[in-house]
Formats: sequence, structure tokens, C-alpha cells
Amino acid sequence: MLQAQDISHTVGTVVVLAWLLLLYLWLHSHVKLVHGPDTVQVPVWDKERKRVSSVSLAQLVRLNCTSLSARFLPTPYLPNGHFQTIFSGLTGRLGKKVVAYDRELLNLPDDGVLAIDWINSAGAEAPILIIVHGISGSSTDGYILDLIPEASAKGFRLAVLNLRGCGGVAITTPQLYSASNTEDVRKAIEYIHTKNPGTALIGIGFSLGANILMKCVGEDSSKSLLLASISVANPYDLNVGSVMLHSTWIGREFYSRLMTFSLVALFKRHEKMFASPSDSPREPIRLAAVLKSKYIADYDESVTRRNYGFRNTSEYYRMGSCAQYIPDIAIPTLFLSDLNDPIVAPSVIPCADVLSNPNIILATTRNGGHIGWYEGLLFPTRWYPKPVLEFSNTIVKVSVIALTDKSFVLNT
Repeated sequence: MLQAQDISHTVGTVVVLAWLLLLYLWLHSHVKLVHGPDTVQVPVWDKERKRVSSVSLAQLVRLNCTSLSARFLPTPYLPNGHFQTIFSGLTGRLGKKVVAYDRELLNLPDDGVLAIDWINSAGAEAPILIIVHGISGSSTDGYILDLIPEASAKGFRLAVLNLRGCGGVAITTPQLYSASNTEDVRKAIEYIHTKNPGTALIGIGFSLGANILMKCVGEDSSKSLLLASISVANPYDLNVGSVMLHSTWIGREFYSRLMTFSLVALFKRHEKMFASPSDSPREPIRLAAVLKSKYIADYDESVTRRNYGFRNTSEYYRMGSCAQYIPDIAIPTLFLSDLNDPIVAPSVIPCADVLSNPNIILATTRNGGHIGWYEGLLFPTRWYPKPVLEFSNTIVKVSVIALTDKSFVLNT
């Protein structure tokens, strides 16, 4: 049996190690902001001079987005990107929250369909957050459900897009979503804008959805119908990202396999639509090859690049990456990335493009993982809704106060 002295020594060692871990996490918990020297000027109401003035986007963010000037201190027992990412995946499948969406089906020009799931509890005049989910995801993904209560409490309506084939919506054409296809998101934004004239629209994309949204925003540039956009855990460069993900055993055999399993399951739900011979000149999709897919690149070779007419996966990744469109983003935009994301390597974060585009603020953290960012001890909660909603709230407030009713104040 252990003597009291041995137990005391063991407890003491555990306590010391725990304090060292907390110290390490605290020392690496600063949120780092990256932006160009002269960010875009944003109109604001000068209370002293009682007139519209202006302030730089960087100054506006530093003054009003307090979470981006503070720290992200991860839950101590989720101390790195792997723990955070795996915990996020588990909580997304176990004890999933139930949200009462109002679903609306949007018919697309090529006879395809996507679903918009609405949360309208904030009222008909409230600004709208348009959300794009990640790979093989939907409006029921945990990282979206964790944002909804806080967003509603801050006075936002939400329109969560379920891309082709996702969210339980049967496809009506032999076409699934892809990283390269921004037209569906664009049509959804146009529809929401037409349905809600004069309402502030802010786009928020998660993971692959962030890539799609930022590609769309860059393509539209100054013609974007969005007031602002937010990118969360964006892979940015799909070619480099794929190489980096598959360069490690855990990236290849764990993360890539899990994501591929979800993609294959998604395809199987719609396989009948691809069973009949097509008149399309594109290479056929063969079910046997799809079912044999082990890694993401296998799936994209057997399905995605063929579905969209690319000659190889490298071309699809190159043409589907948002990185090439970042210099053209022309609306206030927040990039939120974690430097210990096990799925998105820090080397793909486009710091040079951020520094040269006055419309973008990049915020980086450590040990938040891939759409994890859990903080707290007994009942961990996600940190990222704070900066996402602070940024959204700030942009909406200054746009409304400066340009219309100066007495308007959004809930804080």
C-alpha cells in the first residue's frame, strides 16, 4: 500500500505539473491581430462634434472587439489543437442541441436546390447573419448550434445555408456542393437581400464554408451585397493544405479518413441520382471508386473534380481555393484562425495578402484547434462566438448609426 508520504509526493507533483500547464497556456494565450498599416476608414458618429467622422477598421476592432484584445485561454484538459478538435467532434455528435429552424427551400437556376434554415426570434427588422457550414456539414453542426443562442441574444436573425445534398435535402440534379462552386452561395445571398431590402447582411463561413464564402466575396469584390464577412478556420489554399494534412500520420489516417467517411456517406445518400448514364461530356462518377475512397483526395478524384469538370484534383484544389481571391475582398472582413489547428496548417494563412488588403483583419490564437476554441473548466464553452459577434455587432452599429438613425443601438 502507498504510504501517506508517497501519496503526498504524488499529489504535489500533479499540482506542480498542473500549474506549469496553466502557466504555459497563459503565456501562449494572447490573441494576435494582423493587418495592414492603413486599414479602410469606417464611418462613425462623433458624439462631441455631432457629425459623421471616420476611424480605421483596425482601430474600430481594437476598441470594440474586446475579445480580440484579450486572451484565449483553453480549457486545461483540452490543452492543444488535437484535444480541442476531437472534443469538438465528439460534442457535435453526443447530446446534440435541438434548434427549431424555419426551413425554406431555394430553387437554383440549374434546377438544383439548397435549404435556408431561419432563426427569426430577433424580429423582422434585425440584421441577418448568413452562415455557411463546413465539409459535409449542415445547420445542425455543433459549432453552428453553439453560435445561435448568443447571436439571437445580440439581436441577430440567422439564415443558415445547407448546401446541395446537405442538411437532409435531396438533390434534384446530379450535382453536389464543392469548394469551387460559389454561385449557390451567391444566389442565396441575392435572394436574402431581395427578401429583406435595406437589412444589414453579414456572411460567416466555417472551415470549407469559409473558403467558399471568401471566394465568393473576393469574386464579387466591391459589388458584394454583404455589409461584412467573417472567415472561421478557413483552409485558404486547398492544394497546400491537402499536402500538409496528409504529411503526418494523424492528419492522414485520422482526420482525413474521418472526413472522407462523412463525404462518402453523404454521396451514398444521393447515389441514385448518379446511377443513370449522363449526357454530360464530363467523366462519369463510378460508385465502386467512391466507396474505395480512403482519403479526401481519393474522394475528390472519384467525385468532386469529375462532378465539376476539372481535369485532376490539383486543378480543382487550385481553382477552388479562396487564397487567390483574397486581394480582391472589398468589404470589412475578419479572418479567425488558430495556429495549432491540426487540419489547417499555419503556413497556409495568407498573412502577406492580409497585410496588403486594407479591408481585412486577421486574428490568430493558439491551442484552439479546428473550430474548437473551448474555454472554461467544468462546462467548457466556445470562445469564438465572442469575436464573431463583437465584430458583427460593431460593423452593424457603425453603419446604421453613421448612415441612418444615430439613435439606434444594437443590443450589447
